[in-house]
Amino acid sequence: MKPLFNIYLCLFASLLFIAACNDSDEEGITGFTIDTQEVTLGATGGMEPIKVASGTKWVAKVDKPWVKVMPANGVGSTNCEIVVDSTLSNDVRHAVVTFVPEGQPKQELKIHQTGYGKMIGLDKYEVEVPNMGNADKRYFDISVTTNVEFKVDYPLIGSWVTTTKRNPDISLDYGARPRTIKMRFKWEMNTDPQERIASIKFLPVNEADELEKEVTLTVKQEAAPEITDDRRGDSIAIVIASTKLRSMTNWDASERLDYWLGVTVWEKTDKGVTPEQLGRVRSVEFRMLNTKEELPAEIGKIKYLETLVVYGNTNTMLLPSPYRIGNALAGLKYLRNLTISALGITTISKTELESSRKDLITLDLSGNNFTTIPYDLTPANFPGLLNLSLTGNRRYSTITDLSTETRDNPGLCIDASSSTLKNLLKWKNLKSLSLSYNLIYGKLPTFINSYNGSPEYGVSTYTDEDIQQNDTLMSASEEVKAKLKTIPNILPNAEHFSINLNFLTGDDLPDWLLYHPRFARFDPFTLIYTQDSGKDKSGNIPGFKNEPSNLEWFYERYPKARPTLTDN
Repeated sequence: MKPLFNIYLCLFASLLFIAACNDSDEEGITGFTIDTQEVTLGATGGMEPIKVASGTKWVAKVDKPWVKVMPANGVGSTNCEIVVDSTLSNDVRHAVVTFVPEGQPKQELKIHQTGYGKMIGLDKYEVEVPNMGNADKRYFDISVTTNVEFKVDYPLIGSWVTTTKRNPDISLDYGARPRTIKMRFKWEMNTDPQERIASIKFLPVNEADELEKEVTLTVKQEAAPEITDDRRGDSIAIVIASTKLRSMTNWDASERLDYWLGVTVWEKTDKGVTPEQLGRVRSVEFRMLNTKEELPAEIGKIKYLETLVVYGNTNTMLLPSPYRIGNALAGLKYLRNLTISALGITTISKTELESSRKDLITLDLSGNNFTTIPYDLTPANFPGLLNLSLTGNRRYSTITDLSTETRDNPGLCIDASSSTLKNLLKWKNLKSLSLSYNLIYGKLPTFINSYNGSPEYGVSTYTDEDIQQNDTLMSASEEVKAKLKTIPNILPNAEHFSINLNFLTGDDLPDWLLYHPRFARFDPFTLIYTQDSGKDKSGNIPGFKNEPSNLEWFYERYPKARPTLTDN
């Protein structure tokens, strides 16, 4: 019995020990406490844990709607969460949580929340870009987070990093809470062999909005390859220019420059060549292009370039107006022959060809988007020019009726009797003038005053000296020679003249053309009489009513001009 008694005694003692261990903490707690009296959170809000120790029931009350207590009541000890919403203000705000325990004094927990500082933040503060790239790829995007209206500050002149939104429209409908927008910056190609750096500042529009720190975007651009003043530099310039123009012509850099397609170099047998020019690039062609930009500056570094051809751009009808070649060619003093054809430019100026314009011999501006004859295209600005082409300046190939044409900048659409065309026809030195396939309408000028039959100001008639120096004119009858002295001497040196496929009308051509000694050589039935089949500005069908069937009348007038059979 004694062992059994001992067993019962041990079990009873164990039960007493377990009961003592299971007594809740609350039974030992008197009063009410919280583990902190103040809490501070940032503008974005959040959650802060609070430990409540109480021996009785309690309730939490909040004096501001942006603060919540979870749970808001309880019995005994509890871990609570103070939840604070994000603020919309720049200022600090305050709230009080009051804990009311049953039978105990209440306690307060103070909540402080800082406001958003006035700020402008970037997702990146430094950007690196290459020295060149295609126009549609030359940009980068920046995400800007801000709670103030701001502006982008950089120099208006000379800046190579730009944006179209210098004063972006940003919605700040959430008060001081920051908003994020994306901004696009475009950059220009670097033609210098040095790295360059641009600093773009982001400034508050309102001076009263003081930022915590200055915000600057730094853009670094790598240096361009150095183009030296030698044969190697010429080849580098050609390759870079071709890349920038997105030309479909490719050259093998391992091949001698002499064998590059569309490239010629100065040789010993070339007339007037100097030792410095030997082996340097004399002519280059850039064809099959895809560009909307000015000519690359690298072309201007081909120092001894004499002949340049830039031909064949894509979608010229979609190119902007104005569109220029820029100043890349301004320093090419050896340039004599220039072709800017089917590129889509809308004008050209003397400053763009400053070093070569006085010695330029050939200027081909065909296939572009000129709407008028450039103001600077005059004998005074280009005194040595002999060959000029403005053929095919139509933006659209579908133009057939000028009376109903409403599209902007359709092409070289001018009245034939305007001073613009008259001044061009007065260019005495020209040996070749091509005006075919434009939108020239009306009647060709006669250069004769209608009120007294005398030549217009600045126009001279044929003189005895003119007649004596020309075999064709000398073969005319005395009657014709007398007539010549009343006829304007227009384009006296022209060996080629074309103005076909325009919208010209009239009974016949003016006398200055019909009596021109090289009229037959102009191939008039093809290059003068043949006009567009549509309608002119007045709705008239283009053409000349008294177009002759042959040139017999001309050969009777000038017997020397009649073709003769020669032995082979």
